[in-house]
Amino acid sequence: MARQTVLKQILAWLTLLAVPASLLFVFVEIQREFAESRNLRASVEQSASARQDLLRMLSDYQDIEVGQRGYVVTGDPSFLAPYDQARARIAARFQGSASSDSSVGGLSAIRQLSDRKIQFAERTIDLVANGQQEAAKRMVAGGEGRRLMDSIRAEIARLDRIEGARLSELTEARNTSRQTAERLINGALGGLALLLGILAVFIWRTMSLRRAALERIRRLSRRNRAILNSAVDGMLVLDDEGYIREVNPSVTRLFGYTQDELVGMHNTDLMAKPVPFAESLAWLRVVGAAGEEGSGQRQEFIGRRSDRSTLATDVSISRLSDREEVSYVVVIRDVTERRRIEAMKTEFVSTVSHELRTPLTSIGGSLGLLSAGAAGPLGDKAARLVSIAHSNCERLIRLINDILDIEKIESGKMQFDLRRLPLGPLVDRTVAANQSFGEAHSVTLAVSIPPWPVTIMGDPDRLEQLLTNLVSNAIKHSPEGGTVEVAIDTVNGQARISVLDRGAGIPKAFRARIFGKFAMADGSDSRRRGGTGLGLTIAKEIAERHNGTLGFADRAGGGTIFTVELPMADCDDTPLQSGGDAGLPVLLHIDDDQDCLSVVASAFVHRAALVSVNSLADARREIARQTFAGVVVDAVVPPDNGLDLVPELRKAVPGIPIVVFTALDDPPDTSDVDAVLVKSRSPIATLVETTMALVARAEREAA
Repeated sequence: MARQTVLKQILAWLTLLAVPASLLFVFVEIQREFAESRNLRASVEQSASARQDLLRMLSDYQDIEVGQRGYVVTGDPSFLAPYDQARARIAARFQGSASSDSSVGGLSAIRQLSDRKIQFAERTIDLVANGQQEAAKRMVAGGEGRRLMDSIRAEIARLDRIEGARLSELTEARNTSRQTAERLINGALGGLALLLGILAVFIWRTMSLRRAALERIRRLSRRNRAILNSAVDGMLVLDDEGYIREVNPSVTRLFGYTQDELVGMHNTDLMAKPVPFAESLAWLRVVGAAGEEGSGQRQEFIGRRSDRSTLATDVSISRLSDREEVSYVVVIRDVTERRRIEAMKTEFVSTVSHELRTPLTSIGGSLGLLSAGAAGPLGDKAARLVSIAHSNCERLIRLINDILDIEKIESGKMQFDLRRLPLGPLVDRTVAANQSFGEAHSVTLAVSIPPWPVTIMGDPDRLEQLLTNLVSNAIKHSPEGGTVEVAIDTVNGQARISVLDRGAGIPKAFRARIFGKFAMADGSDSRRRGGTGLGLTIAKEIAERHNGTLGFADRAGGGTIFTVELPMADCDDTPLQSGGDAGLPVLLHIDDDQDCLSVVASAFVHRAALVSVNSLADARREIARQTFAGVVVDAVVPPDNGLDLVPELRKAVPGIPIVVFTALDDPPDTSDVDAVLVKSRSPIATLVETTMALVARAEREAA
């Protein structure tokens, strides 16, 4: 359709350009015809003049002939008067033809004949003048003069025929040229008429299309107006400075103003706490146009009705720009009821949190103590009933915790403590925590972690919750004797955690809603396996809050693969913390090599919590911020010497264990440290055992 429109436009422009081109062609042809007519007229006049000259020349020779004969016969000098006059005219005529362009061709032959004729006449006249009249008569009677005169007449006749033929040729050429010009002009006029006809048809069609387009625009405008008028949400059109130019009826219902009152009012007048005009204008300037993601800008504010009452509103505003002006479309939604419902939900969640979780915790603890024999031995039947009650109480607690977690995530109230941490220890802790759950389902857990450190920015507690949900879900859906595998790898700069099982897989009908709230593939089967249907929802939300993704795929040979992809952490100066090791001694590790920091942090998992930094400035900052049970330091931390920190540590914390872990075989100034280990010569395990032994000794000495 667009291509046809372009072709039509090109055709229209060509037609419009052809009209003046045709007119120009006709004008040029007419001018050429006029020029040829002028040239032909000049040629005809020249030819006619030449023929007249020939006739006059013949008359002059006749005058010469008559004057000569009359003088010879009579001897009367009066006969020489026309002779002399004709001779003078002939001489002048030949002289003029020699100095100007003459249309008469071949005058050289007639000039020779003229010279001979005049010479002959002069001889006869001279004889008469000398008294030899009879001799002159004999010369005349000899016929020489008559022959010359006949030759002159023949030559003049020949020249006259030439001029006549030339005139005929000019006339024929002019007729041919006129016919050609007539055909060209007639063709051009016919083409011009055709073009004008096409142009008239095109203009008529264009006008028809324009009328149809205008009618469609009117219908569309009426429909849009009907849509705007029937919309439940209030809609405003603002000018470039924020003044209201158009409204729909819903705005009048929301704010209680009439349409006439609203038009011309500034949008800030609808706010309970109007902002300054300059601030409102600056905010409008940053509003963008609506796109695939929705409106250009959204916000909530408290509106003020005409009766001074207030209402909570959700506002969407988008910029509309054209060549003439800029305007804004504003959609206002009354969210007062939604706010009230949200407040009720918050109050309900608070009630659940306090009134249900607290007593259930007590019930669960009491049942656990009873099951453990705190109140004395229980009979088999009583023990079984207590075990069932304890299991279902824990299940109910998990349900409540999941409901509270999903509510916190959706409301944005769940806090995430992001830090640089290695994934290996996190996976190890999660698998260890789920070992007993796997044993209860006769499922084995296997871990595959690469030898190099894979570090991300994340909240260790929330990521452990995410992995626990995935691992426990895989255990529940694995057959007895099966194995759940947890693997870490990197793909396209992303850290990937994969949880693989050999279960029945995910039904195709369930895949679209697998991450929905309370979603379970099969109610009866899920009930047998237990679960709230919120685990995957929470896991997906946690992954997305870490700028990651959670997905799944069928596993070759049967089963399912759940994958979590998270952005890997950049190698910056942020301290690397192992996290999740509450109650363990906290150690400070200083090294400029990021990989070494990650490997050492992984090695100390479950033994100590490491804070890893790569500069002395960061180390001093961490020492001032918290207390450490020991320090591992490299001798070389460019641009500083790591051993420069030893005197400061001894002064600040006397007795703190200090271990130098360096690549130098013989580092200087190590007399005041507790141990020196050389990288690649001393295994990482030796570093861990040596450091932990020194920490234990320091704790005993302090006690």
